[in-house]
Amino acid sequence: MSAISNLPYGETLDYWYEKLKGHEYRYRFLLTKLVEAFTFKSKSTTYNKYFEYTPFPNGKMHHLPIKPRLAIIVPIYAKSNKDVQDLSSLFLSIQNLEYPPDIVVLVDDNSPIDYPCPKHFLKINSQINSGPAKARNKGIEIALTKEMDVIAFTDADCILKKDWTKQIIFHFQQNRNCGLVSGNTISKDKHWFGIYHNINGTLNGRRFNNSDKLLYGTTANLAITSEVATSIRFNENFPNAAGEDIEFCFKANKAGFEINHNKKMVTFHHYGYTKNFLNSLSKFRNQFRKYGRGEKILLELIPEYYAYLNETEEIKAE
Repeated sequence: MSAISNLPYGETLDYWYEKLKGHEYRYRFLLTKLVEAFTFKSKSTTYNKYFEYTPFPNGKMHHLPIKPRLAIIVPIYAKSNKDVQDLSSLFLSIQNLEYPPDIVVLVDDNSPIDYPCPKHFLKINSQINSGPAKARNKGIEIALTKEMDVIAFTDADCILKKDWTKQIIFHFQQNRNCGLVSGNTISKDKHWFGIYHNINGTLNGRRFNNSDKLLYGTTANLAITSEVATSIRFNENFPNAAGEDIEFCFKANKAGFEINHNKKMVTFHHYGYTKNFLNSLSKFRNQFRKYGRGEKILLELIPEYYAYLNETEEIKAE
């Protein structure tokens, strides 16, 4: 979720007009940004209360061992052939990781169709569809029961770069005050909307201005220490994958768990855009409608959120 959603349309477009000076896709991007902003705000809410920005506390030092045990958690809701194909690509990328995880937990959120998965992955089946927040919480509970030191999250439509887990461990080893690390999520789609997401930093979270710290990272590409997992859970009032990762990260920041960005921690995200422009436009708008609904819930839980968002900038995928 990356729209500067609390600003008037004109200010949002002015920001990107200056940001993209000299780029050939400048006006194409601005037109797409207008579609995004209009769609997003149609499902979000107008929030006029003023709150002061108060910096988060300094990061607590983590106590990970030299060779931490790592779990990967994937919430799954498969309902189409694309979903099954995406899962096959994800599973293969997990099996090809240079630093193999100690456990892979697949939390199936009552998918209407079946799919093959590696036998050594742990698959948990939910009896009702409850959303990715609850699915991730189930995965966290299992990982903590099995005494994992690091818990990494990705999505069913992602592909992990071979050194993904290695980059996670390396970052925690080099940054003892870091409790969460978010990576560089690049669009797998070559469609314009995929390129737009890369420039926009849609799935790369928000970085505080002139800082290495993040306001939030997204669960398509996020890892946390067991200390964070013991203290914080995803809010299950979010029904979809929209806003729940922001709220989780906000709670982590307030609790003194610092969030960093590691651009070498790469995943590739398959949005599913095609040559059919109208179909792709519909997918694009549906995504930002979902984000708008998520922000509506987010602002009810964190009314001061905009005060923090105003202190951040997007992170371009590269």
